[in-house]
Amino acid sequence: MWPSSYFQWLTKSAPTGVVEVYPEISDSYETNLPNVFIIGDLTGVPLLKFAAESGVNVWKHIRVNKTDYLDAVIIGSGPAGLSCAYEAKRLGKKYVVLEANLPFQTIQSYPKQKPIFAEPKNFNSQSKVVIQDSIKEELLESLNALLQKEPVALHTGKRVSSIQSNGSFYTVHTESGDSYHTNSVVIAIGKSGDPKRLEVKGETNPNVFYRLFDPYDSKDKSIVIVGGGDSAVEAAIACSDFANEVSLIHRGKEVSRPKEENQILLEKKVKEGKIKLLLESQVTEITEQNVFVKSSVSSSKHKADLVYILIGNLAPIPFLKKIGIKIQNEKSLSDWVGFFSLFSFAGLAYLGKASFYGPGWFSPLATGFAGLSILGLILFCYLKLTGGTRPLQPWILIRNTYLLWLFFYFLFVYISATYFGYTLFGKYPSFHYTMLYSLTILVFGIRRILVRKTNYILYQTLCLIFVQVFFLFLLPELILPELGDLGYLGSPDGFLRTQVFPNDAYWKAYGFILAWPLSMGVLYDGGITNFWLGYGVLFSFGLIPFLVYRYGKGAYCGWICSCGGLAETLGDEHRQKMPHGKWAYRLEHSGQYILFIAFLLTALKLFGVYGKRINPGLEATEFIADSVKWIYDLFVDIGLAGVVGVGFYFLFSGRIWCRMFCPLASLMHIYAKFSRFRIFSEKKKCISCNICTKNCHQGIDVMGYASRGIPLDSVQCVRCSACVSLCPTDVLEFGRFVSSGIQYDSIQAKLGK
Repeated sequence: MWPSSYFQWLTKSAPTGVVEVYPEISDSYETNLPNVFIIGDLTGVPLLKFAAESGVNVWKHIRVNKTDYLDAVIIGSGPAGLSCAYEAKRLGKKYVVLEANLPFQTIQSYPKQKPIFAEPKNFNSQSKVVIQDSIKEELLESLNALLQKEPVALHTGKRVSSIQSNGSFYTVHTESGDSYHTNSVVIAIGKSGDPKRLEVKGETNPNVFYRLFDPYDSKDKSIVIVGGGDSAVEAAIACSDFANEVSLIHRGKEVSRPKEENQILLEKKVKEGKIKLLLESQVTEITEQNVFVKSSVSSSKHKADLVYILIGNLAPIPFLKKIGIKIQNEKSLSDWVGFFSLFSFAGLAYLGKASFYGPGWFSPLATGFAGLSILGLILFCYLKLTGGTRPLQPWILIRNTYLLWLFFYFLFVYISATYFGYTLFGKYPSFHYTMLYSLTILVFGIRRILVRKTNYILYQTLCLIFVQVFFLFLLPELILPELGDLGYLGSPDGFLRTQVFPNDAYWKAYGFILAWPLSMGVLYDGGITNFWLGYGVLFSFGLIPFLVYRYGKGAYCGWICSCGGLAETLGDEHRQKMPHGKWAYRLEHSGQYILFIAFLLTALKLFGVYGKRINPGLEATEFIADSVKWIYDLFVDIGLAGVVGVGFYFLFSGRIWCRMFCPLASLMHIYAKFSRFRIFSEKKKCISCNICTKNCHQGIDVMGYASRGIPLDSVQCVRCSACVSLCPTDVLEFGRFVSSGIQYDSIQAKLGK
């Protein structure tokens, strides 16, 4: 069918990976529980150097309470936990480290002779726990030597069973019956939860293992290893020196995440016949002698004395949930109530501002949304006040105060104009809506500049603020009406007042920035002038394609568009909430259907406008278009762009509208297929931490590209630079394909990441 072929052409073979699940923590490592912190691997960055550094940095955020209790109980004695303990010792804090097993247990469980890569090379840690390029045994020797030379308050064999809140302090209980009273808790247990499973028959057989302890165990045996990550590749390489045969089975088209050194060794071993690499293959059954494998073209059986399933571990989510820590993107009751309140407010705002020129039933519906929003807001505040969450940070207090003011301001404007005939400053709610929209981009844009300290984000945000405030508020709402009243726009029959702003329709100035079909009025107009016909066609089908070809879709979506402006400012804090599941990847094609409808409506409208001059009977096409257009306006402009687009900000992401439904974005997806813009990656630096994918506002599996070293050519990219600037190992960089090869983006080079 043509739709599936068309969508396949748009997305090509774009990776569609999901985001790994981690606990929700702030920039200061704090969880939703006050003074309970998480450091190390569970922050989502699987680097030993960064884990150790987080143990030092967390002490900058632990709030000290003047009690006789411990200042901190540190759970876990890996590099992060021990680093935290040494920093506590240096600061003169009262602390204890609780370890369920032995110090550095995760490293202890590595295979013998496992290579340790101290990445990133140029990162200088302040921790006493020093990580250097070595092998497992050498690293353990140096760490244990440090522990012997400078002992810390470490209690081994103490597995934590629960953490109980007692007002301003906590009681940490262990399975052995010990209790520790403390002002704060630092969790540094790493991502060493239960191993991921294949869910196939025979997976519990005695010859199946989820960790390689000693490669020598494979001597003179047939070994099957399942997995495509670094651990699986390292295991295959290590076992190949002892085993009769080694088969590495991976469901992907290529092993996607090995370090460069491991990739080179794997290719060498495969060429030598020491490792049999089976790609795009899946295990269907395991017996005590064989492993059954199925690929897209055949099924096969492989001898297997030992089977190692090395597809990763699940984070210890059950334990974290048990002690009350919130998990990323896990929705609590207060989250759903907050969403309900915001969604209702979005309904009030969009229907309220349209009620003065729309159908009569808009007004009572907007009033109903106002009532629901107030009820939701009251319940939300109650849940937050009684929920025992961490103290409000200064920015959170400022943000919430502003949003409350914004809500009551617009509510007052709407109610007073609708039911009492009073218009504040003599302006209807649509004016105040645009003013508040612009003010919000300004306020949250300043916050973005202060938090995301890169030159690129500075200039991008300033551009978004300027375009919104000047072109989409001051110019159409204040400057042009004033100039018109003073006669500076010329006579009533002059060019400006007949071609650009016919009948003083200053709202048409929005069309200078909001192209068709984001703003249908640019071309969908029964009285369209030659100026707007020419400008609309040139802008939508000339200038924008040129920008997309040179700089990618983000040249418009990330630097100009008002929807993108609000998403990158107000929605910046919530970019990690964009869904990445299969349903989301399917839904993101919805805008293509909306684009098709917009094209049909506009074509019918223009055909009727110009055709009736030749044949009056062709006026019927204009009538057909108009009879459908109001439904389009209701469901697309108000429903999806407004109520859904804004209402989903804090539940999902600010770019739900941009990714899923925007018809202009969908038009630019077509242009982007011919664009030279790419995000290039240095594969050997990628640590597969998933931070790039997790922070992508558009739901792109950036890590899927980076870990394979494939240039990111996703049509969804809006070049917000989040993936580039947040990458801990500087893997990503903007660039363009040119005839001579790769040309790195001059904008990025000049402005910096």
